[in-house]
Amino acid sequence: MAQTRIEPVVFKNSSGDKSTDAQLHITVFDSKDSTIRALKRLGLFWLLALASLPIIGAHWVLVPGFFIAGPVAAVLAYKVKEVFDKSSGVCPECRESIEIKMEANEALPKWTYCPLCNTALHICRLT
Repeated sequence: MAQTRIEPVVFKNSSGDKSTDAQLHITVFDSKDSTIRALKRLGLFWLLALASLPIIGAHWVLVPGFFIAGPVAAVLAYKVKEVFDKSSGVCPECRESIEIKMEANEALPKWTYCPLCNTALHICRLT
């Protein structure tokens, strides 16, 4: 079962003179979860290959493409062991509590903007 881990990070403003403590929420996948995620991706792409069979002309490209993309996407999904979900803390400029959604493929350090005051924020791990 996927576990959620919380790691301390820092929100810094663009000039780096102000910073606040924050938390990074990380989902960690075990071997069983990784296998299930990989099989779902494989099944989805092969289902798309099957669904593209009746498309006249395009099926010559779509079926082999989806058929090959299935194992590739499955291996890539299996290799992912942790995903950043969100970071939450206090903006160093406006001093309001904020939550910043993270994309699955993002890494730290990351530049983003405060959703309330639009200040440039640098999210980085504690050193």
